[in-house]
Order: sequence, then C-alpha cells, then structure tokens
Amino acid sequence: MPLSGRLDLKIGKIVEAKRHPDADSLYLLQIECGEERPRTVCSGLVKYVPIEELQDRVVILLCNLKPVKMRGVTSEAMVMCASSENGVEVLIPPPNSTPGEPVICKGYEGTPDRPFMNPKKKIFETVAPDLHTNDKLEACYKDSPFEVSGKGYCVAKTLKNVAVK
Repeated sequence: MPLSGRLDLKIGKIVEAKRHPDADSLYLLQIECGEERPRTVCSGLVKYVPIEELQDRVVILLCNLKPVKMRGVTSEAMVMCASSENGVEVLIPPPNSTPGEPVICKGYEGTPDRPFMNPKKKIFETVAPDLHTNDKLEACYKDSPFEVSGKGYCVAKTLKNVAVK
C-alpha cells in the first residue's frame, strides 16, 4: 500500500480558536471533523495567522498522528499548511467541503492506519518530503493533488512549490 494512503486526511471545521494558556506560540483549537466530538488541536500558527482568521475556518486535518501532550494539553491532529521561509498558510479545501470528508490523492489511495500511525515506523516522516504545493498552488503528494471527491483540490493562498506540513 502506498505510504500516503496511510495518512488519514479529513476536512475539519474550527469551531473554537483561542490562545493556549501555557504557550505563547500555540493556539488551542476545537475542530469538528465528522466524529462524535470535536478534536483538540494545538497549533503553532500564532506568528503566522491571526486568531480571527481561524474561527469557523474549514481546514485539512491529519487525524492519525499519535496524540501528544503540548504544554499540558493533548493535541489530537495536525492542521495542514503550506510552509516556507517566507511564511505559513493554512491550506484551503475546495468550496462546499464538509467536516469528516476524506482528502485523497488519486493513485495513492489506501486504508489509513487507525487509530494512529505507529510512531516507531516513521510513516509520516517518510511521506513528508513528498508533500508540497505545485505551481498551481495545489497541495500534493508527489504529483497527485489533495482532492475532496467531486468537489475539487486543496490549495494554498499564495505559496507555490513549498513544503506542506
């Protein structure tokens, strides 16, 4: 099975955004992703994205990273962003994407590791170098854009040909 197919990428909607009480560089987000309760996500976007731009925003979440404690709060997913030395942009799902919808890369479909990828196997670390935006701003794994079936591609606002993480 292709490694990228093991990533559980889903559409999420930020239903609450606030500053982490014990970390100046982190936001504490509650993100609805089609499950029985929102996921708590600690995200290091404070320097890059104003909090107002996160509230009620639709995002792409990597849902099967092993939960980790960040300054006393367990983070249960990662918001996917385009990232370069020039800045960080939260990826933009296609219009009308709804929480819980899967994000796929055609040709690399698979069954995500559940409930999370074994950190000892370094699956995400192996896939990460092939996650990037292309010259059309589309987020991709290798040459295949992140897609929500029937709705379109996930894109960055301005960052072309940079890492996605």
